[in-house]
Amino acid sequence: MTRDFAVVGGGIVGCALAAFLAEGGANVTLYEREAIAAGASGRNSGVVQDPLDPELTALYEESLGHYRDLEGFDLPEHPSGLLLIHEEPFEHDGAELIEDPQRLEPALQPGLFARRIDTGRPVPPAAAARAWAQRAQRAGAKIELGSDGPTSGPRIIAAGPWTRELVALPIAPVWGVVVDVELSDAPTHVLEEAGIDALTSEDLPDVLFSAVTARGISAIGSTFMPDKPEPEALAPEILANARRFLADLGSVRGLRACARPGSADGRPMLGRIEEELYVASGHGAWGITLGPASARLVADLALGRPVEIPPALDVRRFSAPTSS
Repeated sequence: MTRDFAVVGGGIVGCALAAFLAEGGANVTLYEREAIAAGASGRNSGVVQDPLDPELTALYEESLGHYRDLEGFDLPEHPSGLLLIHEEPFEHDGAELIEDPQRLEPALQPGLFARRIDTGRPVPPAAAARAWAQRAQRAGAKIELGSDGPTSGPRIIAAGPWTRELVALPIAPVWGVVVDVELSDAPTHVLEEAGIDALTSEDLPDVLFSAVTARGISAIGSTFMPDKPEPEALAPEILANARRFLADLGSVRGLRACARPGSADGRPMLGRIEEELYVASGHGAWGITLGPASARLVADLALGRPVEIPPALDVRRFSAPTSS
């Protein structure tokens, strides 16, 4: 018997869900109240990168495989490398010490300390979600923009930071602001201030440094704020912080803000809440990285296929959620 599903949310996770469900023989309608990739999937930095969390490694590796098979999406064949940098010496398990970071990346300020990890594939923001949306449509899924979707019936909630408007889960918006710049010596590595991987730390500053370069434009800045910021007001602080690490910031090409869906422990929340209600959300900064594999897991669950959601990712790991 053919099943009907409503997928709520047109980001990377929702679009991949719609594709997997439709390819599995379901009748699928994806509902998005703005546009495909209107949120973090199209406005974050844009990189497929190992989250360096053992509980997320399997999702990351599976997602790489899905991206390699995704028509209309160019995943870099090899990682560009993640370069962790700081003004003081630091340690990082599994990271190679770089003796002369400025020689490796001429855009850097002299005198910095760096360690390299062989990961990080920069991609243009929104490209992945749009490719999944096109795949979903080719499989027969319908996409309705400007709609919040139904409030009953078989539903999969992939509404990112707005998930808790639909179901009572510990997922909250974590706001980020990114400044796009064109650097004269655009980095070939993904650059991150050492310590940025501690995304759940209560002591994390509002503004940290990162730089992800795709198609000649570098997205600068990593911010983690509970309240919606004014991007124009925050941009000078982002750029001032970036000057600690970059010798020349080049010219500003754009500015954007987005809310990431942050869970209580920084990991995705996947699985069934009620008989006809499923969730795939809470990916934080790792939506593009983990979205396809997360979507495949929840799609298989909804289609009745044999699948096991890892306990560390199960939506029920905090308490029994309820729909609203």
